[in-house]
Amino acid sequence: MIDQLKKAAMNQAMKIMSNPKFGKLMSDPRVMNAISKGFEVHGQIRTHLEEHLRSLASSLNLVSKDEFSNLSTRLSQVQNNLEDLSRQLENFSKKRKSPARKKTSTKKATPQPEKKSDG
Repeated sequence: MIDQLKKAAMNQAMKIMSNPKFGKLMSDPRVMNAISKGFEVHGQIRTHLEEHLRSLASSLNLVSKDEFSNLSTRLSQVQNNLEDLSRQLENFSKKRKSPARKKTSTKKATPQPEKKSDG
């Protein structure tokens, strides 16, 4: 559906641009300045609106889009770190329980005191 609308819009745009009257109109510097000014005003309005939305969101203690994005990124990093630590712990546990490892005694033999005989 959307692809059909895009295709129809492109066809109409191509028809308009191929019209000689359109070419003459677009070559007029006044028209070009008006179009340029329109894009500039659009950008200013959008920036102004975004600033006001951020201000409103902060006054209502709502999370902004940027804050949410940063939090999502940070959460993903924490999850990845947690998965890495879990794997490391699992590997450590496997190595510790491995029967191939020989136990060596680190105890030193303590000399026993000699028994005295009474006789």
